[in-house]
Amino acid sequence: MKLPVFGFGASRFVLASLVAGSHLWSNMPQGYAAYAVWAFFVLSGFLMTLVLTTKYGFDGRGIKAYAFNRFMRIFPLYWLAAIMGLLTLWYYNGIGIDLRPINGEFHMPKGLQDWAYVITLFPGIQRGGMPVPVANALAIEVGFYLLLPLMATSRGAAWLGVVIGALLNLKMGIVTETFGDRYATFLPCLLPFAVGSLVCQYRTQLERFRMPWTSSIVWMLHGVVWVFLQSWPWTWGLYVSLVLSAWMVVSLHAQPSGKVDKMLGDLSYPIYLIHTTVAAWFVCACGFTRPFATFFLPAFAATVALSWLIVILIDRPLSRLKRKPPAHVVPAA
Repeated sequence: MKLPVFGFGASRFVLASLVAGSHLWSNMPQGYAAYAVWAFFVLSGFLMTLVLTTKYGFDGRGIKAYAFNRFMRIFPLYWLAAIMGLLTLWYYNGIGIDLRPINGEFHMPKGLQDWAYVITLFPGIQRGGMPVPVANALAIEVGFYLLLPLMATSRGAAWLGVVIGALLNLKMGIVTETFGDRYATFLPCLLPFAVGSLVCQYRTQLERFRMPWTSSIVWMLHGVVWVFLQSWPWTWGLYVSLVLSAWMVVSLHAQPSGKVDKMLGDLSYPIYLIHTTVAAWFVCACGFTRPFATFFLPAFAATVALSWLIVILIDRPLSRLKRKPPAHVVPAA
């Protein structure tokens, strides 16, 4: 029996759903959300290197089109999600309910620095409360969008990024106590982006290892290790998942993408952005315990439905404003 096509769109939907599940379901198996975030980083490193080397090029016109289109992809929907989050926080603060049990960073920004981070997503600004509490990973991604034109210039540049990223992680110590800093601060996250850029530049040589379904299933099965070794995700599990993510991305690269796969991919970003806010809307009726049947299922269904509306009414119309890449791709000097 021929298996259905599993492409980048479906994989992005699964990754976003795993991140959402970690906040919507209190008994979600540990590790999957962190693995999913770093898989997104690998995928971004791969895809940005691919479009820079095959679509935009490295001259001024190409880089400007790349930067503008990345801005249009990230910020309009993020600002919409931030407004939704702020209104939700304002309402719940007014009735005396703290939403941090859903996500510890889901609270009102306070000082100028907090608001500057919320508006700009600049990773060099110290963050506080966030109306989109998963925005830290998004800020890291924005920062590396600025650096990827350097890593995409050559295999040597990507290798340098991998080596520096690996050394930074090793210097911090691969122990449970350092997990938060290794996983969710800017410099250590150089590693997954550089790995994505590197495997993109070796994608032809890596073709022989393409196994779309096998790589994806092995990636999922790796998360089960937590059941037997609960410290695994917070130590070496993150790096095993990094290798498996690179294999999965290389395997899915040449997969054809139909309408369903594209829609699933389009849904992934708004799902990632709004799931915590949607979860908050269920708190009064369902409480903070977040069981699977009575909290996760309705909250996730509402998240997907609202994400579909955002894609149809906002995201796809905005995509028409993107700049066309140059007719001639200028390679890196």
